[in-house]
Amino acid sequence: MSLARGMLLLILMRLWNYLKMKPIKIVEKEWGKEIWIVNRDYCGKILVLNKGFRGSIHHHKIKDETFYINKGKVLLELGSKKMVMTLGNSIIIEPNQKHRFTGLEDSEIIEFSSHHEDGDTYRDELSGPINLEELDYDA
Repeated sequence: MSLARGMLLLILMRLWNYLKMKPIKIVEKEWGKEIWIVNRDYCGKILVLNKGFRGSIHHHKIKDETFYINKGKVLLELGSKKMVMTLGNSIIIEPNQKHRFTGLEDSEIIEFSSHHEDGDTYRDELSGPINLEELDYDA
């Protein structure tokens, strides 16, 4: 096979793989955005959480989640507990556990979970901005 044919074959194979890939879904949120990598039997997302914003207090009846802090510093509220999480920290959140993240710095959280269904999210309090100086937690 000539070099030109080999290069053409390589380009065609890469184009074929590119066309088979599903586009990444980006969901804008008041607190930042979710970058959906995959949502099959399992789900993988990058949560971009802006400093001074927090997500809703919510739980899932079915979905279980593992979160890994990839950048920044966040406050996790898990039931009545509050904990600061930083780079390299991870936590498992099981179904029916109420939780919320607050961005103490611009942060990036990796979510590994079971399949995401919008109908399985039950919110007690909405997302929004927060004055970090008024936030009550142990640093």
